Amino acid sequence: MPLVKSPEVLGDKIDIFVNGQMTNGASATVIQTTKPGGGPPPHRHSREDETFTALEGEFEVLTNGQWIKAPVGEVFFAPSGGVHTFRNSGSTIGRILVFIAPAGFENFFEKVSGLNPESDMPKILEACTEYGYPCTPQRRETYRELAHCPQHPSRIQSIMEG
Repeated sequence: MPLVKSPEVLGDKIDIFVNGQMTNGASATVIQTTKPGGGPPPHRHSREDETFTALEGEFEVLTNGQWIKAPVGEVFFAPSGGVHTFRNSGSTIGRILVFIAPAGFENFFEKVSGLNPESDMPKILEACTEYGYPCTPQRRETYRELAHCPQHPSRIQSIMEG
């Protein structure tokens, strides 16, 4: 299937294969190529559910406050409202498929493509708010901390809940 777009977000390439225009807003499908140790900071969505499937490499998924190994081909579901993330826990580049429902969040990737957390954090946080991340003013510094520090499961839920 041909790519719709392929933005780079915080060092990861995100291939958008299916977007909301193609599904009448129902869903989007992307494949994220992630370096060892990479992946998004812990987060939650106010609108979207996400389903993850590792395609290549070694991944772990954070769900219910615990890291779980995500073998290639196994499916993990993250409902809207729940703190989650994934990370490449291997020593080689990995690829993970993300199914997003409803569609719309794929536009976030385009909006933050090329932005640098060191110099563009206000723009990134603005995009987070626009696309349903819980980045209220009292939590923005904490979100910045999560984006720049190792992911500590014991603190994630309490930090994200403010």
